[in-house]
Amino acid sequence: MPTRRTIVALAAAAAGASIAGCTTDAGADSGDGNDDESADAAVGPELGVAAEWNAIRARVDDALALGVAEEFAVGAAVTGDTLARFEGATDEWGAHEQLEVTDHDAYEELEEALEELRLEGLAEADLKRTRTEAGIADEQLRNAQRRRLSHRNALVFDVGLFAARIGDVAGLAAAGAFEAAAEIADETTERWESSIVHDEVSAADVELYAAFEGELAGLETAAADGDLEAVESGADAATDAAFDAAYVLAEDDAAAHAAVLSAMQARGWDAAVLAALEGVDPETAAAVARGTLRRFEGARVHDAVGAADHATYEAFEGELETYADALETDEGVDPAAADFAAAALRAQFAVAGALEEAPGDDHGGGHGRGHDYDDLEGGPNVVEGVPEDVDHVVELHAASFEPDELTIGAGETVAFEHVEGEPHTVTAYEDAIPADAPYWASGDFDGEDAAREGWADGRGAVVPGRSYVRTFEVEGTHEFCCIPHEAAGHVGRIDVE
Repeated sequence: MPTRRTIVALAAAAAGASIAGCTTDAGADSGDGNDDESADAAVGPELGVAAEWNAIRARVDDALALGVAEEFAVGAAVTGDTLARFEGATDEWGAHEQLEVTDHDAYEELEEALEELRLEGLAEADLKRTRTEAGIADEQLRNAQRRRLSHRNALVFDVGLFAARIGDVAGLAAAGAFEAAAEIADETTERWESSIVHDEVSAADVELYAAFEGELAGLETAAADGDLEAVESGADAATDAAFDAAYVLAEDDAAAHAAVLSAMQARGWDAAVLAALEGVDPETAAAVARGTLRRFEGARVHDAVGAADHATYEAFEGELETYADALETDEGVDPAAADFAAAALRAQFAVAGALEEAPGDDHGGGHGRGHDYDDLEGGPNVVEGVPEDVDHVVELHAASFEPDELTIGAGETVAFEHVEGEPHTVTAYEDAIPADAPYWASGDFDGEDAAREGWADGRGAVVPGRSYVRTFEVEGTHEFCCIPHEAAGHVGRIDVE
């Protein structure tokens, strides 16, 4: 089923659109809010959310790196988790909510790009498509950073992304995927040389510029030679240089602190990726987390987090230690990773001087429904779990039905099961079901307009742990959508024979 995203992706590929992490001069003075006069360089929650956008950019890069290593299934899982976390970040200063506020089109493009990255790129082992969709996803977040921050502070987050990319090289090498590590190192060097950051760092500190460029070149050579010790040593030195460059470029040290923390969060996620790869010893994954802790303890940002809020500092170190232990024992890795990421997010807001706005706090706003679903109604045929007597199950993911096309027999029953993301609906398109079929939707509405109005009032929702169940009696094609995620391509079709 072609979507608008398919068309956009193909057009972007034909035009040679930038891939994830690439920086270009496009739009540098376009009046879209990325110049120094139109953006506020002051410390504030904008830095906190920009750092979280960077963590998402880094995870997109993780997925791409896994595709290069032909670890497509793990890459798809990383992308699905990233999309689900983004979907759940609906507090007032959450990554999801703030992207929608900043640029609604970018929000829709990001969600659809992540879904296409997972289903059309990684799930299909299509590396070209993976590169294209990763580039589209990265572009939405980078442009949002440029709109919300001053020019130089926005560039600081590009530097942070280079640090995260270097971590991918080290991670692939640790997994024994040296060829892929060398390819990512080569791509990182190419991105560096064509980036705005390259020229800005050169102008600001020529010695630091030369050091970083030299470390990148050495990293590629070490990966090509299959020398793990040299890769790890080079990655450490290159990361140190990238962090130093962040402080050289930043208008506010707070911006550099936040960028460094997001890069450390990204490195923490690398450990979870390693833990998911077959043949990787749990101690190898744990070593990445412990190395991140050591780097934090020796970094400038260490004292900045402590000065901003001691409890946040303690939580960051504590969750990172707990995460390393979980990796070592290979037990409870996923929840430990999520807890560490939450602690990193809070630290990012703390160094930005915006701890009270940090997502997840009790006092926080939270435009969306968050995880309190008491005010939502499912309606008839929305039930707990999945009944045993159904004939087919369609899973409701963050922004997709799986499968999104299904052929069944007349009289067979389908359960639409919520497995991921925020609340969904299952809503038939009134003009895309058989003429003699009664209208159907979760919430039991008598028409599509009523279903859309009902969703606005919190009715027709399918929440975690529940499913919408329908028996299809009328032959023909039934097309449907999830109302809140329709713009992201959350549509499906059932053919009844």
